[in-house]
Amino acid sequence: MIEHALATYRQRALIFELARNDFRARYTGSLLGVTWAFAQPVLTIVLYLFIYQVGFRSQPPGEAPFVLWLIVGLSPWFFFIDALSGATSALVEYSFLVKKIVFEVTILPTIKLVSAAFIHVVVWAVVLVILTATGYPPRLSWLQVPYYFFATYALVNGIALFTAAVTPFFRDMIQVVVVGLQFAFWLTPILWPIANAPPRLARVLELNPVHYVIQGLREALLLGKPLWAHPVLTLWFWGLVLLTNLVGLALFRRLRPHLPDVL
Repeated sequence: MIEHALATYRQRALIFELARNDFRARYTGSLLGVTWAFAQPVLTIVLYLFIYQVGFRSQPPGEAPFVLWLIVGLSPWFFFIDALSGATSALVEYSFLVKKIVFEVTILPTIKLVSAAFIHVVVWAVVLVILTATGYPPRLSWLQVPYYFFATYALVNGIALFTAAVTPFFRDMIQVVVVGLQFAFWLTPILWPIANAPPRLARVLELNPVHYVIQGLREALLLGKPLWAHPVLTLWFWGLVLLTNLVGLALFRRLRPHLPDVL
């Protein structure tokens, strides 16, 4: 894993250049271009806001307005699904690079993650601006935002190494990820407070690593809580991230010799 991290660092210039080209290619030819990257999360937030606040009259725990509670929770989820969906098909999309013997194939999912990060760094920054404009001025707990962004990145990276390695052999993996993300969205306390769940179920839901990021970000931005407020869950999260990255990287290297044949 350390070797992979060092290889990624050594090729950071190449990764950045390929990620920038990937980002441009996503919106080349469309009338609105990169505007679509912002339009999708904005329209999604408006839709959920209308359904849950106007229709269901939902209220978050605490004094924070529902709209702020919602956008803070959705911002890491948007990054998670965008990065994972793109990285899963990375080897198939860049098959011409996989066939090059000297190319470090394990950086291909990273390219997709960095490409997704370009837009979502801006999205997270916009969220901070909205909070400031609505009566939540910057405070020390906001310094935790880069930590939670990196935590999301690290989690996606481990899962993406696994899904990207399997996809060339099992092309249905792309659809499996799409369906899995739909289930994960509704099973993760994003649109509803975890306090609404029965105590036993809530303890299980807290083990969801995505919930760790979402809840942590909400507490940091809206309540001013430090990240060490939940030491056990923090250890659990990073232990799970380490495990997924190790397993994903091991599987990737195991399948690497067979990739040119199936692609």
